[in-house]
Amino acid sequence: MPQHHFPMLFTCHSPVSRWLRTSLLTGVALAALPVGAFAQDATSADTNTDAATLDPITISSDRDRTAPPLPGGITLDTETLDQIAPRTLKDVFAGNAAVNVGGASPVTQKTYVQGIEDTKLNVTIDGTRQNNSSYHHLGTTVMDPGMLKKVDIETGVAPADGGPGALGGSIAYETRDARDILEPGENFGGYGKIAYDTNSQGFSEWLTIAGRADKIEALAYVQNNNTNNYRDGNGDKVEGTANGSENGLGKFAINGNDGERFEAFASHLEDEGVRPSRPNFGALTSGQGAQWISYKKTAMGVSYVDEMPNGQLDPELSLNYSKSELDVPNLQNGPNFFHTDSEIETVNGKAANNFDVGIGKVNTGIDFYHDEATGTHNNGARAGSYTEKSTNIGVFSQARLDLTDRWRTSFGGRFDRQWFTGIDGSEFDEQGLSGNANTEYDILSNTTIYGGAGTTFGGLPMGESNIYNFSGVWDYSGFAPSRSFNYKAGTKVTFDRLTLDGNVFYNRIERSHDLSDTDRQTTVDLVTRGINLSGTYQFDTAYIRATYTHTIVRSDGAPPVSTASAWQGVLLGDIITIDAGKDWHDLGLRAGMTSELALKNDDPKKYGAEPIDTYFVANLYGEWTPEMLSRAVTLRVDANNIFDRAYSDRTTTGYDSIRTEPYMDPGRSFVLSAKVKF
Repeated sequence: MPQHHFPMLFTCHSPVSRWLRTSLLTGVALAALPVGAFAQDATSADTNTDAATLDPITISSDRDRTAPPLPGGITLDTETLDQIAPRTLKDVFAGNAAVNVGGASPVTQKTYVQGIEDTKLNVTIDGTRQNNSSYHHLGTTVMDPGMLKKVDIETGVAPADGGPGALGGSIAYETRDARDILEPGENFGGYGKIAYDTNSQGFSEWLTIAGRADKIEALAYVQNNNTNNYRDGNGDKVEGTANGSENGLGKFAINGNDGERFEAFASHLEDEGVRPSRPNFGALTSGQGAQWISYKKTAMGVSYVDEMPNGQLDPELSLNYSKSELDVPNLQNGPNFFHTDSEIETVNGKAANNFDVGIGKVNTGIDFYHDEATGTHNNGARAGSYTEKSTNIGVFSQARLDLTDRWRTSFGGRFDRQWFTGIDGSEFDEQGLSGNANTEYDILSNTTIYGGAGTTFGGLPMGESNIYNFSGVWDYSGFAPSRSFNYKAGTKVTFDRLTLDGNVFYNRIERSHDLSDTDRQTTVDLVTRGINLSGTYQFDTAYIRATYTHTIVRSDGAPPVSTASAWQGVLLGDIITIDAGKDWHDLGLRAGMTSELALKNDDPKKYGAEPIDTYFVANLYGEWTPEMLSRAVTLRVDANNIFDRAYSDRTTTGYDSIRTEPYMDPGRSFVLSAKVKF
């Protein structure tokens, strides 16, 4: 018999809960209002409200389509990403203690925001939904960061127009367009880049070509890695860390006379190689051997925006498709070997409009996704091919208003309807509301206080497709949606060149699902809480920044075990990062450093494991773009782990089990690169 569940929207009746309910319903109601009436009554004094809400810096010729982050959010702009020159996702977030990436190779790296795995967040790349539920021993968002233009992270409280299922927030990755590569007045150009890593003794190559003619522009990008297994700080070679991935991206755009822009893109990533029996662990103490794994991901999409909106018409339309394929020819399970593979296809889209209401904007629209995952294996009586399907349609509205010169607010809501089909044909029909309310107020000219709260309907997540019916028959009895409650409050103070920011946060996900368990209603109540602090001192041509997080993660009230808490979170504790940089523009020089200090964490002692040790790792970089070569050549050296520390990153799993050995991170390495613009 089909099963139907109608979740409770709220499980408590405190004043905070009532306030959340009110703000949620208010936000959803905005979607039904004749928003044009706002414009008729609003003044036309200032329609450019983005500056008042402290837009993140971007270096781009096009109008920023991304809304400014909610208070306490994180934005990495083009200039920051250029300084980092990331080769892996771990590099992207190296200077942010609240966002951590663990894993030895790109295909095994997992991202955690305030201790929550990003599978509990809404994650998009160029608007394409990321469904990464194939295999919990692989990475969650496998991507090449070489063309990243911007990253927006909403921590905890997420806006309604950020998409469905944002239980712990959202991450939006955006890649570069042809006009981000070309100089003003330039119709053809690009760059080639090559890098050599002294540790893994291998090369990586990049090639980007961009062109435009009249109203048309196009971009092509390819990247190739050919590195060997690296050595850790003890000088030992770490098996399964060789990187032979290949990546490609193509973009095409047509620009109209009045700001209309139609864009299409396609991307492809392949990572194939020998990995340990469980790729996210350095090894199993049982001695199970390595295996060949193939991972492929393809995405494509089209979008339409108006970059010079006139009146109330400011549309955003998009349609995206992605497909990921995992092939494990010899999955070792005890003495036996099995062939498993999974395929996940996703279609998602959005139709929205930003209505100008005089004191701000109201973004109202509809979005959808359809996920279909198929897993195949040859394990005995249950051998076969199995499929799960999930379809979601949501309507949303998010207002971003400047109520006064000092008071800014953002609030909204969304309603989601989901249809889910299990591998045994079980059908579920779920629905739920989500809402958020955020505000920031300048109590002094240099001091802003902010706060926010929200609740999110999580729906029913797809299971781990690589092991459908593998270790047992999957059971959907009691399968019910998850829901999160998120809060944060903080203060930001600016003293001329010094900026200080601090906030406290609390995130609770009720019925947070384990996607790998045959009992699909295996859940935990996942809680993360703590504080985030940051300080930046800006010189004329230099800066120094420090960030600190104290994050406590609890699964059903206890510290999570990294080997058993698949799809949940990991222990963080206390982490401090420091980064600095300086430019000598006349000489074409740039130099900087990053470092991370993770303090000892005794939480594992509560379940009989050893505490997590302290580690400190520091990196340096230097760039030279000589004028004698017309600024067309950039030479760079990155000196990573300069003290040659032997350590495991805090979010690398397997540190707390006698059955596993965690990956050791790379020891000292020098990455020498040359980039030539043409």
